[in-house]
Amino acid sequence: MRRPPTAMLLLTLILGGCLFGSPSASPSSSDGASQAGSAQPSTSAPAPTTTPVPTPGPDDVPTFTAGTTVSTSASGLRVRSGPGLSQGVLTLLPAGANLVVELGPVRVDSWGWYLVRDADADEPTFEEGWVAAGFMPSPYLVPATFELPFNPIVAGFAHDGNGEFGPVHIEDANYVVLWVASVLPGGNGCSFSADLVPGSGTAVPAIRSTVGTAPAIGTLYGAFFAEHPELVGDVFLRVTSDCSWALSIARSVPIGG
Repeated sequence: MRRPPTAMLLLTLILGGCLFGSPSASPSSSDGASQAGSAQPSTSAPAPTTTPVPTPGPDDVPTFTAGTTVSTSASGLRVRSGPGLSQGVLTLLPAGANLVVELGPVRVDSWGWYLVRDADADEPTFEEGWVAAGFMPSPYLVPATFELPFNPIVAGFAHDGNGEFGPVHIEDANYVVLWVASVLPGGNGCSFSADLVPGSGTAVPAIRSTVGTAPAIGTLYGAFFAEHPELVGDVFLRVTSDCSWALSIARSVPIGG
């Protein structure tokens, strides 16, 4: 069922830790009690019951594939040094800022977080950082179309739990793998394992991580691919995990560069 826009607006204000500033409380007077000193019995109608605002879930997080171009729909969106409300703030973005999704979403603090790269020349400028996507139907990130001189992302995946994904076509050793894993809400820890499997070969162990209460973030560089020349051609990703996780494969230099 679609949530009323007013309910989502209230929820966005309450969960404003991802936006600049805190909403000011607007005290309201109640007319439900009888006036002091009145000689007449109260004839006021019972106070209306308040409809609870639904708590957003993972299905309400807008989903963007790594490599997608997006823009901000809210002014003051915080760019953080890592995924999570406790991470340091790098800068604040105005509405309409152009970004490229590099990794995500991963669930931290019940929010969906994306690693994004600055994609326009307007202030403020930054290299990359993490932003919360907000929740549908009023997310903080929305699709955008603009030209990029070079988009290095060739594939991206995100999931909660196990899965097999691909194929991803690998040309040579000039690739990097970005990954993040986070314990699901209510958990105390999780594990994340990822293998790269050639189309006609044996699985190559790529990532092994035990994750505590803080998200784990890592990178595999070109040396990994240089050590495994069998990872050329169509490669599949096989994940065994009880975490919320995301993984992207990016080319470190343009083909022919």
